[in-house]
Amino acid sequence: MKKNFKAFLVILAIIFFAVGCTKGYKFKDSKIEGVATILNLDRISVFSFAIMSDNKGDSPKSSKQFESMVKWIKESEDRFVIGLGDHVKRGWENSFLNFLKENRWWHENFYPNVADGENEFYGESQGDWGTGAPILDEVTLSKRSNVKIRDNGCEYYAIIPVKSYTIHLIQLHYSDEPKEDSIAFREDSKRYLISVLRSINKGPGDIIIACAHSRNGFWIDQLSDEQEKVVMDKCDLVLSATTHFFERKVIDGYEDRGPLFINTGSITYPYSYCPYGYVQVHVLRKPLSLVVQYINAGLPSRKLQHSEYAFVKVVGDRIRETDFRKVRVEEDMDRVVGSLSKDYSKDEMDSVARVLYINSTNAEGALVSTKSGLGKGDVIYRELWDVFPYNNEIYSLVLKADEIQRIFGDDVKVGGTEEMELAINNYYGDYLIEELKLTEEKVVKTGKREIPLLIEWVKKQK
Repeated sequence: MKKNFKAFLVILAIIFFAVGCTKGYKFKDSKIEGVATILNLDRISVFSFAIMSDNKGDSPKSSKQFESMVKWIKESEDRFVIGLGDHVKRGWENSFLNFLKENRWWHENFYPNVADGENEFYGESQGDWGTGAPILDEVTLSKRSNVKIRDNGCEYYAIIPVKSYTIHLIQLHYSDEPKEDSIAFREDSKRYLISVLRSINKGPGDIIIACAHSRNGFWIDQLSDEQEKVVMDKCDLVLSATTHFFERKVIDGYEDRGPLFINTGSITYPYSYCPYGYVQVHVLRKPLSLVVQYINAGLPSRKLQHSEYAFVKVVGDRIRETDFRKVRVEEDMDRVVGSLSKDYSKDEMDSVARVLYINSTNAEGALVSTKSGLGKGDVIYRELWDVFPYNNEIYSLVLKADEIQRIFGDDVKVGGTEEMELAINNYYGDYLIEELKLTEEKVVKTGKREIPLLIEWVKKQK
C-alpha cells in the first residue's frame, strides 16, 4: 500500500510539474503579470542568456561592472553569452584573454564576434579585414560541434540547443574600418547571412539571431531590399554594437513587428547617458517570447528596467514596449540641472573643461576636449552628455614633457625632459600608464567624473 501511495505521489508531482511548465504568461498595461522583481522574471522564464560588447579587454580583474555582470550571469543561470566585438584593445592590459582561459564556463559558452578591436589586436589595423579571427581560438570555437566557421575564419553559424528550443546564431564581420561600407561589410558576408537564413526551416521552438558589430550602430540599411526582407521575415533579434549606446532601431513599416533591432551598449565604456551594462534575454513560453533588457551593471544588484531599456519580442509576432518600473529621479534625462545666462560655444566649453580638470587635481595643465557647447537658458541633464559623452574619470599623471608631445603631437605645445603634472581622462590615462609603465607614485586616480563637475559648474552660473 505504501509503495502504491509513493508511486501515486510521484505521478501527481509529474502532473503538477507538467502543468506548471505549460502555463503561459499574461501581458497587461505594459507589464508581465506577477513580475515585480527580476527574480520573478527568472522564475517564470524557461531559460535566459546574455549579450555583451565593447569591453576592450576588460574583465572582472579590471572592471567592477564586468565583475558584476559575470556574477549575475552565474546567479541567474544564463545558458550562454553572445559577444558583439571589440573584446580586446591593442596596447591595453587585455585581462579578458586570461579570464577566458581561466573561467571554464565562459570558455565553453561565450560566442564572440570579430570586430575592429580584434583586427587591430591580432592584425595590422582596425581595417585589416578578418585578421581578428584568433579571438575565436581563445575559446576554441572550432572544436565545438554545434559551430560551423566559414573558410574566411571570422564568421560562423552556431546552433545552440537549450531544452526543447534551438537558438540559431549568425555572427558576421563588419568592422568600424575602413570607412567604405562596401569594403568593411562585404557582399559575400551578406550573401552568407541570407543563405544561412534561408536554410533554416523555422519551427515553433526556433529563435534566430543575426549579429554584426557595424560601423555606425546598425547594419540593416546596408542590405538590399531583397536581403532586408529575408531578415525581416526570419530573424527574431538583430544585434549590433560599436556606438557603446544601447537603443532600439525602429524600421519603417515594422514599428511593432519583425525582429527586434538593438545596439548592445557597452559593459565597460558606455557612451553618453547609457549606463554600464549588458543585455539579458529571458525566454518565456505561451506565447514564445524574448524579454530583452539592458541590465545596469553600475547598480549594486540586478534590477528590472524601465521602458527605454526593456522590450518584449513575441517570436513570430509583435514587439511590445514594456515598462517594468518607474524611472528613478537620477535616471530622468530631462530634469533641469541649472540655467545659463549666455551661450557657450564648444571652444568656450573646452576652456571650462580645462579649468574643471585642473581644479579637481591641482595639476599644472590639462589635456581635455569637449564635444559640444551649451545654450543659454535652462540646461537639462541630457544636454550635459553632449558635452562629455563618456563621463570619464579624471586622472593626474606625472609625465615628462617630451613623452606627452611624442604621444599627443601638436595637441600639446611642450617639450623637453622636465616633469609636469597633467590632468587627463581615464581613457587616455590608462593607455599612458600601460604604454609608459608609470609607477604608482606618478598616478592619481581622483574618482571624480566629468558630469558631476559640470553640474556643479552650471549651478554656479548666473
